[in-house]
Amino acid sequence: MTFPTVLIDGRSVVLDGHDIPGRWLRDHGDDSVSLNPDTKQRLVDTFAIPSDVAPVAVAVSDGRLEVDWSDGGRTSHSIPALERLVVTRRAPETRPSFGLTVDDDLELWSSAPDVSWFDVSCFDDDAAWQPAIEHMYRYGWVAFDGAELGDAASARLAARIGYPRSCIFGTLWNMNSGSFEHADSAYESGNLDVHTDGTYSHDAPGTIIFAQQRKTGEGGDSVLVDGFAAARDFQVAEPEAADLLTRYSVRAHYIEPGVHLVAERPPLRVDECGVLQQVSFNNYDRSPLLPAVEVVDDVIEAYNAFRALFSNPDRALYHEWKPGRMLVFDNWRCFHGRTEFTGDRHFTGCYTNHEDLESTYRLAGLTPPVL
Repeated sequence: MTFPTVLIDGRSVVLDGHDIPGRWLRDHGDDSVSLNPDTKQRLVDTFAIPSDVAPVAVAVSDGRLEVDWSDGGRTSHSIPALERLVVTRRAPETRPSFGLTVDDDLELWSSAPDVSWFDVSCFDDDAAWQPAIEHMYRYGWVAFDGAELGDAASARLAARIGYPRSCIFGTLWNMNSGSFEHADSAYESGNLDVHTDGTYSHDAPGTIIFAQQRKTGEGGDSVLVDGFAAARDFQVAEPEAADLLTRYSVRAHYIEPGVHLVAERPPLRVDECGVLQQVSFNNYDRSPLLPAVEVVDDVIEAYNAFRALFSNPDRALYHEWKPGRMLVFDNWRCFHGRTEFTGDRHFTGCYTNHEDLESTYRLAGLTPPVL
């Protein structure tokens, strides 16, 4: 049996001659403290890791690398997995930089706009629907009140945009706190950092529809952040970092019994002219992907800096829930999360496709037809 050579070099661990920066390795343990052993969702606080974290001791045992860290932490890593990563290091896409721009027709918000409530009767009235879909186009979300309980309201709203999208959670799905029907942090009761859904899908859901059915206890507000406004502000504040996040793809995964999904895309996906098309960011589901040596610090710092900007509470819209309320938002534009809660929360809802949302905008005269 051949044992790998492992040594410490400053703030890095060197595995068989391959330099692995400590700040990356500290974040990518695959032990039960770092990752949920069933879902492989991230448990370590990525953004609390000191930038100068360094290994203080390393050991190899039973095909695993054990590392003690200067911040007091300890991580364990599969050596075969690390060996695959170090020989497939990822460099950013090489292309001319166009900067990053956002469609001028959108009303970007860096602080919470006033909430306008629409009555669900507009689902059946074209004239009443028009201002609701205009609000969705401008702000990336729209809220409704007065919905009947059950899944019919979600189906009616989805039909105004396209149709419910089948996925691993079902078509029209129920989300009950504490049910753990799916092994996902969304079914827990703690605070949920703002993120986008479906980073593990090649075609992430275009919209998310929530309709509350039952609520007891306190808390549990939905949190929305305008990701396009955050990207614009990030481009102004740190243009080189923003450009890097348009060219460096991040991989994500979803794992439960019978399911293992993997996809990747840049956190800021732009078209060939540099116009922002999609924000994609979910640190819970982020998979290990080792950047090329020359950009590893730049990638980590850009990723962390963008998250620090968009997770600023001053940017957040807090959506208070009660039975009969509904919310639909553009998952390619808005980050969403949740405040901690007590008691029970029960929602119905569904996903729809982004191509159908774009079609709805064209039919409503909000964007020009292609032909």
